[in-house]
Amino acid sequence: MKLAIFGCGNIAKRIAASCLKVEEIDLVGFASKDIEKAKAYAKTYGCRDFGDYDHFLNGDIDAVYVATYNPSHYELIRTCLEYHKSVICEKPMLSTEEETRKLFELAERNGVTLMEALKSVFLPLNIRIRQMIKDGTIGEIREVYAAFMRCGHHPETHWINEKKTGGALKDLGSYTVGTLNYLMNLRPELVYLETDATADRADTTAYADLRYGNVKGRIAVSNRLDGDTTLIITGSKGIIQADNFWKTGRGFYTVNNERYELDEECISDFYYELKHFAGLVDQKNAQSPVMSMQASLDILHITASDGEANE
Repeated sequence: MKLAIFGCGNIAKRIAASCLKVEEIDLVGFASKDIEKAKAYAKTYGCRDFGDYDHFLNGDIDAVYVATYNPSHYELIRTCLEYHKSVICEKPMLSTEEETRKLFELAERNGVTLMEALKSVFLPLNIRIRQMIKDGTIGEIREVYAAFMRCGHHPETHWINEKKTGGALKDLGSYTVGTLNYLMNLRPELVYLETDATADRADTTAYADLRYGNVKGRIAVSNRLDGDTTLIITGSKGIIQADNFWKTGRGFYTVNNERYELDEECISDFYYELKHFAGLVDQKNAQSPVMSMQASLDILHITASDGEANE
């Protein structure tokens, strides 16, 4: 699969490094509004091509990894799909259900793949944890918790502060909610939401109580406060825990007060989602069975909430 990365921010470096490890991917180049930056990135990662977005859309590539700033996602994804290029887009991919449905429908009409990039649900560790939950390894699940709290030191002009497309809940909440949804294999109900958002500024910190059937859920996210970064699954016989759950292969679990280590392969945090996406494109699948349109909508159901919750 011939892939170009659109956007030359810091995250593009990590995506590119992982692309080079996936044998199914031929990373051909970078596109950016800053052509010199695209040229520099292409040189660093041994790519043969660089240019603006139109250069690649009119060229011989199969797919695009959209790694631009969030407010640009919708129009850029739409344009790529109209040019019959498959797209994997950094989370949070889109801000509304309407945008999400429109673009997945466009991808299907044009016979290409669209997938939101949520790397945590493709990690071998989280795949194993989901199987452990299904197998009843720690008994009946009682409560699930995921936190992603770190100080990003974002300037006032950063997109993360924009009301419509920014905020800790939309950004970091994608990891916490998306991972819990995957592990529980359910769409959650929002029970309680607390954020520090104002009328004209996105939230920097948010806490939410969720419900997965009879199981209690809770998330905590912040791009202003350094704090917890842990996944905890509590069952009737023990717990499963992993720190930095979106980028690790390590964790542990306890059963009846006995501790067991978890140590799964982790070639790189982006490797597994990229390999999965390459397979979808090769097989001409419009959607991923893991990160489908419905999976993206189930995340937005919480992260794009206006604060109203079920009582």
